[in-house]
Amino acid sequence: MKSIKELNEQKLPIVRINKSLEKYVKMPIFQEKVDSANEVLRTVGLPKRTINL
Repeated sequence: MKSIKELNEQKLPIVRINKSLEKYVKMPIFQEKVDSANEVLRTVGLPKRTINL
Protein backbone atom coordinates (compact mmCIF):
# COMPACT_ATOMS: atom_id res chain seq x y z
CA MET A 1 0.00 0.00 0.00
CA LYS A 2 1.25 3.47 -0.85
CA SER A 3 1.76 6.18 1.70
CA ILE A 4 -0.46 9.23 1.79
CA LYS A 5 2.40 11.41 0.58
CA GLU A 6 2.91 9.19 -2.50
CA LEU A 7 -0.83 9.25 -3.25
CA ASN A 8 -0.95 13.05 -2.98
CA GLU A 9 1.96 13.44 -5.40
CA GLN A 10 0.29 11.34 -8.12
CA LYS A 11 -2.44 13.91 -8.90
CA LEU A 12 -4.94 11.11 -9.53
CA PRO A 13 -8.31 10.82 -7.82
CA ILE A 14 -8.67 7.93 -5.40
CA VAL A 15 -12.08 6.33 -5.66
CA ARG A 16 -13.35 3.04 -4.35
CA ILE A 17 -16.45 1.79 -6.13
CA ASN A 18 -18.82 -0.32 -4.12
CA LYS A 19 -19.49 -3.61 -5.93
CA SER A 20 -23.08 -3.71 -4.64
CA LEU A 21 -23.92 -0.88 -7.09
CA GLU A 22 -23.51 -3.28 -10.04
CA LYS A 23 -27.17 -4.29 -9.71
CA TYR A 24 -28.18 -0.82 -10.98
CA VAL A 25 -26.23 -1.04 -14.27
CA LYS A 26 -29.07 -2.65 -16.24
CA MET A 27 -31.93 -1.10 -14.24
CA PRO A 28 -33.81 1.69 -16.08
CA ILE A 29 -33.64 4.56 -13.61
CA PHE A 30 -35.69 7.71 -14.40
CA GLN A 31 -37.20 5.96 -17.42
CA GLU A 32 -40.05 8.50 -17.66
CA LYS A 33 -37.58 11.38 -18.02
CA VAL A 34 -35.56 9.49 -20.62
CA ASP A 35 -38.71 8.77 -22.62
CA SER A 36 -39.78 12.42 -22.38
CA ALA A 37 -36.37 13.66 -23.56
CA ASN A 38 -36.38 11.21 -26.46
CA GLU A 39 -39.85 12.39 -27.50
CA VAL A 40 -38.71 16.03 -27.48
CA LEU A 41 -35.65 15.15 -29.55
CA ARG A 42 -37.79 13.18 -31.97
CA THR A 43 -40.31 16.00 -32.50
CA VAL A 44 -38.13 19.11 -32.21
CA GLY A 45 -34.69 17.76 -33.00
CA LEU A 46 -31.31 19.22 -32.21
CA PRO A 47 -30.42 22.84 -32.98
CA LYS A 48 -28.97 23.36 -36.46
CA ARG A 49 -26.32 25.80 -35.33
CA THR A 50 -24.57 26.35 -32.02
CA ILE A 51 -23.04 29.54 -30.72
CA ASN A 52 -19.43 29.32 -29.59
CA LEU A 53 -18.66 31.55 -26.64
